[in-house]
Amino acid sequence: MKVFKLEKNNEHHIGHDIFNMKIEERKKINCIIINNPVQSNCLCVINHLVCKSEENKNIAHLIIASEDKQVEDITRFGSLNVGYEYDRAEASGNLEIDIVNIDKNREIDMLEEHFLIILPGGNIHIKLEEPQEKMMLKISLSQQVI
Repeated sequence: MKVFKLEKNNEHHIGHDIFNMKIEERKKINCIIINNPVQSNCLCVINHLVCKSEENKNIAHLIIASEDKQVEDITRFGSLNVGYEYDRAEASGNLEIDIVNIDKNREIDMLEEHFLIILPGGNIHIKLEEPQEKMMLKISLSQQVI
């Protein structure tokens, strides 16, 4: 396993970077992919994973993915690659760790009382039940070279 979900015990954010991504596509997407590449030499800690829908209410599934998906439009944030796509198939070997209701025009932290540690080769998918064209994603990240 290359992603771990742990419970927060304090809220110190010294040295954390904030990543903001606005998704606006003509074709609808339903899967946001966060990947720490295998060749990365960093351990990534995500303290906050905030989503906001600009279209309608939705339900998001937070999934630790076993496979490394290749997406075309990737944005790099530190060691992480962040991309999105329309994903039809549900891969075997994935582990759903949370289900979150997302309200329209309201920021929701999908991690709440938890944080994620992503080792090199680790993948997180945010799978939306209703495909959308417009979303906002905010990530609070710290990294440690290993």
